[in-house]
Amino acid sequence: MKGLADLSSRKLEALRARMKIRQFSKHSIMYKEGESDDAAYIVLAGIARLVCVNRKGKRNLLEVLGPGDVIEIPSLLPDIHNKLTCEAFTDCQIGSISPTALVEGVVGIKFSDFSEALNLTVGRWWTLLERHSNFLNQTVREKIMLALFDLGRKFGQRDDHAMIVDLGLSGQDIADLVESSRPKVSECLKRLVAEGVVKRDHRRFIIDSVKIQTSLRS
Repeated sequence: MKGLADLSSRKLEALRARMKIRQFSKHSIMYKEGESDDAAYIVLAGIARLVCVNRKGKRNLLEVLGPGDVIEIPSLLPDIHNKLTCEAFTDCQIGSISPTALVEGVVGIKFSDFSEALNLTVGRWWTLLERHSNFLNQTVREKIMLALFDLGRKFGQRDDHAMIVDLGLSGQDIADLVESSRPKVSECLKRLVAEGVVKRDHRRFIIDSVKIQTSLRS
């Protein structure tokens, strides 16, 4: 799992021993502020999506999650309030662990010291992210590029500047992932293909990561 690749075998074993394994069916809610346990959640298998609801009640896709990704930074920043929801896009297997067990038992740092450092370094930026997400107005094109880029980083095979995503995803699957209609997504995908940002080989996507990042920043 790419998200946990930097952990030593000793820390991975400590993590495994402290996690509770849970199964979530497709489209179920894995985390929602105020309704979930005070825990960190680690995706072990499957595809999930992290969504933020802005001040107008519109849902913005923040990230597509895959194996090794840790959900729920707010559990490590108790004074931060958010409107994040993490949903299982496919059937998912999740490991849950308390913030204290993760920091002290796996990372090996006293939780109070870690929390203080996190608030000093990350807390302000998380607040800015939350504020920014309230004003975020994503187009279908941007959602598709963001979703494909995240899928490429987490599940793709690299080939020169391209990322190959071979998950058998159909056009309807992409539409469901970004919560848009199939016709709109098909139109956007055709434009991205014409621009050389994405290539399609049946249900395989070949993504030019440089072009996607440039387009998302523009």
